[in-house]
Amino acid sequence: MTTPEEINLLVERGYYEEALEKVHEIEDPIDQVQVLTKIAVAIYQHDGPMEWIPSIIEDAMYIAKKLRDPANKAVAYSIIASTLAIMEYEEDAMDFFNRAIDEANEIESPIEKGMVLSTLAYYLAIAGYPDNALEIFNIAFDTIIGAETSYTHKVDGILRIGDLLEKAGDTLPSNKAMDFYKMAFDIFDKLHVNQRAAMVEKKIELAKTVYDVGLPQIRAALLKGKNHYALALIEKKYSGVIRLIGELEVALWMKRVNNMEYLDVVDKAFECCENPRFTDVNVQHIARLLTELGNLRRALKFAKEIQDIHKRSEALKAIALELVRRKEFEEVKKIIESIPDPKIKEEALNEIGTIEGSQ
Repeated sequence: MTTPEEINLLVERGYYEEALEKVHEIEDPIDQVQVLTKIAVAIYQHDGPMEWIPSIIEDAMYIAKKLRDPANKAVAYSIIASTLAIMEYEEDAMDFFNRAIDEANEIESPIEKGMVLSTLAYYLAIAGYPDNALEIFNIAFDTIIGAETSYTHKVDGILRIGDLLEKAGDTLPSNKAMDFYKMAFDIFDKLHVNQRAAMVEKKIELAKTVYDVGLPQIRAALLKGKNHYALALIEKKYSGVIRLIGELEVALWMKRVNNMEYLDVVDKAFECCENPRFTDVNVQHIARLLTELGNLRRALKFAKEIQDIHKRSEALKAIALELVRRKEFEEVKKIIESIPDPKIKEEALNEIGTIEGSQ
């Protein structure tokens, strides 16, 4: 009997015909649907024989429609829907997601229904519908919480939701991943699954830090400590100011995990950034990153270029406070005097007094 993993290897190598010939050898119909849709997506993304895609999807639909159990049918429809969305058949994708919801609503057990809805939500997320996904995840959560059953059964269902929320976050860019990670963290934290909570918390911090270039593969590399690979991905996918910002974000993450190579990354980022064209928002962001990196000389240079008076004042204040922590008081005085907003200047002086009092 052939396994899905064996067929996936064929797909990765581009042996689509051989993979298709082996699909019928898989015992589980859900796995059959999963494999067929993976083949279709691989062909679509790697310019394979595109004329094969309609018949592959039709085969997956045929298998899904033959399923009698509404839970299995809902999952199969969700898989097909996400595949259609990835291949930009949005109308058909939403039709199959709606079919999946209809099937899920036929499930009598609230625990099973909640778990199936969370699977549907995961496929919505990876299909590019994060807002809809979060809505369905919340419905799944409420469905399980409202079940008239033992606490233990509820916990199993809620943990499954946490797993899928984290998994969904892992597939999304930082700006979309945050909400999924935060919901997953709340679940693991409240259920005292401390190791999982700590891991998701780390992923939240990473997504916050590496935000502008926070593609899933870049974050995954950084999480594994493959910093140079992450930087290579940034170099490949970005250019100009965004690349500079991305490299500074990676440097900041490296600093936070105590990797002293971050200093070299900062220097190289500026060396490689030729003829940059900065917007005022870029300048503000770079000044903040450099301040957090402790590169105050460069941070000050950028802060002085900020056109927005309030933002320039905030940037200068942040640099001044960092200098106070370093006890470099002569520089502090000059920077405080250069803060244009009198209210922020007063705030800076008050905070400096607090820091000095605690040193």
